[in-house]
Amino acid sequence: MSATLPYPWQQKTWQSLLARFQQAQLPHGLLFNGTAGVGKRHLAQCLAEFVLCLTPQSDAACGQCKSCELIKAGTHPDLQNVAPEESGKAIKIDQVRKLNHFLGQTSQQGGYKVAILAPAEAMNINAANALLKNLEEPSAKTLIILISDAPNRLMATIRSRCQAVAFAVPALSDASRWLTPLCGEHQPEALLNMCGGAPLAARDLLDEGRLEARLAFAKDLHDMANGQMFSLQAASRWMDAEPLLLIEALLTWLQSASRQEAQPETMQQMEDEQALMTVLQSVGVKLRFRLYDKLLKSKAQLLSGANPNQQLLLEEIAMDWQAMMASRKPMRPAI
Repeated sequence: MSATLPYPWQQKTWQSLLARFQQAQLPHGLLFNGTAGVGKRHLAQCLAEFVLCLTPQSDAACGQCKSCELIKAGTHPDLQNVAPEESGKAIKIDQVRKLNHFLGQTSQQGGYKVAILAPAEAMNINAANALLKNLEEPSAKTLIILISDAPNRLMATIRSRCQAVAFAVPALSDASRWLTPLCGEHQPEALLNMCGGAPLAARDLLDEGRLEARLAFAKDLHDMANGQMFSLQAASRWMDAEPLLLIEALLTWLQSASRQEAQPETMQQMEDEQALMTVLQSVGVKLRFRLYDKLLKSKAQLLSGANPNQQLLLEEIAMDWQAMMASRKPMRPAI
């Protein structure tokens, strides 16, 4: 049994965390924040294993002691993970109350108690307020790791009581090197560019059907730009997809279009995405930003645990796209 190890692009952050822990300077509250898909949750697991390990090595948990075995089995009494009970829902106050009770108890292994809460922005206001006391007056030897893709959506009082650890998107070369053995016939750079450079998000595209669904979505948007498909028809085709995944895909494409305009570069992209980039770059920047802002609000609504009507949400996205396309000169249909 081996310990969980950081990803290659996380070494600098990992060494900094280890140094602070070994010098007894690690704060009781950490906020891991950054783009989705860069490994924040993974590094939190590495840190939890190291802190709880009975015989840690110089830069990782031993993977062999009783504590490491309990963690791998998911039964360690001094480690608690808090997440929404259902995907896309809120973290509730009752869950945080249970966490507070856990943090107030004596460690059963005689060392640290560690809690990992993700995504932190999923806490409703009551849950966030319930967590504040433990962040303000922590028990001895407790470590609370909050993980967030959108830290600006956390209460300011929560943010101020945690030390932020920012996770950047790794260099394309580093991410590509890691992804290459996993991506088979696909080009790693093309997959990474589909996900804004986030390696784990690119890896997840290889899950059954995800990549095909993403490219089908790009083709639908391109067909709408050409007048070959209309908004309600497109929205009905998207009903089986996860709205959040569609929104994130469109946000990434809008970002890529703006980045390529600001700094023209050759990006490896799949054919359907290349066609979509041409379409997006024919639309005014203000209109693209307007759509981007609307999509961010829809994403925030979904992540807040709200349960919007999926059909209406998809129809609104499709109509917004069609309206934006109406502002450009129509493209000639492909022959």
